[in-house]
Amino acid sequence: MKLFLDKQLNTNDKETSILAILNGMYSNKYNHLSTSVSLIGYEMTGKFLKTSNKRERTIIDGIKSAIQSLIVKGIIEVLNQNNDNYIFAGKGLEVNSDKKKFVVLEQWEMQKIFERANKPFNVFSFFCSLIGTVNNQTREWHMSQDEMVTLWGYGKETINDYLEQLEKMQLIYVYRHKKRRANGTYYKLNNSYGRYCDKDAIIAEAQKYSDTVECEDFVEKFDRRAIKLRYNAYCEGAKKYINNFDAKVDLYRQCIAYNKSLKYKPVEGVYEGEYKQGELLDLSVFPDEVRNEADDNWGEPNSMENDYTIEEILDMPAKADIESHGEGYHEFFLHYWE
Repeated sequence: MKLFLDKQLNTNDKETSILAILNGMYSNKYNHLSTSVSLIGYEMTGKFLKTSNKRERTIIDGIKSAIQSLIVKGIIEVLNQNNDNYIFAGKGLEVNSDKKKFVVLEQWEMQKIFERANKPFNVFSFFCSLIGTVNNQTREWHMSQDEMVTLWGYGKETINDYLEQLEKMQLIYVYRHKKRRANGTYYKLNNSYGRYCDKDAIIAEAQKYSDTVECEDFVEKFDRRAIKLRYNAYCEGAKKYINNFDAKVDLYRQCIAYNKSLKYKPVEGVYEGEYKQGELLDLSVFPDEVRNEADDNWGEPNSMENDYTIEEILDMPAKADIESHGEGYHEFFLHYWE
């Protein structure tokens, strides 16, 4: 069953979900829809919901409240009602693509979200908004999180959470560009996204999109020793990080890159003093809000990106080998291994 949502309607998360399933259930042949809260719940989730289950009861309550608010707003009209049984008029449920623009969804997509999402009404509404931006011809689109915040009213932490859930469900595919704009802003190129089933098309179009923007690959100098010292200072309560959210986020990103770098090139030995080299940093010392905000690239933490392949990195000399050569040789390589 296909679900249709009018792009022009201003509805909240619960109303969006209910309107989508009612539009899917409605048939122009009858000019009305006879249904009930129980049947709506079944079509949304693929099973009859029980009030004895807390999660299912929350969905039932959401259905009831959304129906009432849609009626109050005049978006849908009730011809007759008996408790939780309704006969809806065709108002608001008709699909006329000549006059309106619709987002077209699949019932199984909704059911998967209501089965697995932590906040199904919210995640489904976000999914509708995201899919509504996708180009029907290219099967993908590219929008920054800042634009999503402005258009849809979600915080970045929430957006990252919903994107991660939808990716795990394989309802969307996100292509993360490894490039940034070469206009002096250093902004990363917007990620490309679309339905998971269109993965190949998304990748192809994403690459075409990147060719239309003047970009450069990431080239990042990397000082592991400095990051380790900053990390230890944070753990010891350095004043720099007290009530400084941005500094914590920046350090967390550096620590992620530090841990990834150890996979590319392990380091043997110890620093002078008590801190050992080569051990992964414990990222659990950072609060959840820092870890969520640090991901400004749609679920993918800052990576160690440079001009070299992993194979080239692994072929580079270790620090001990570098220090056995002259000073110039040491300076050329040191920023990769410290």
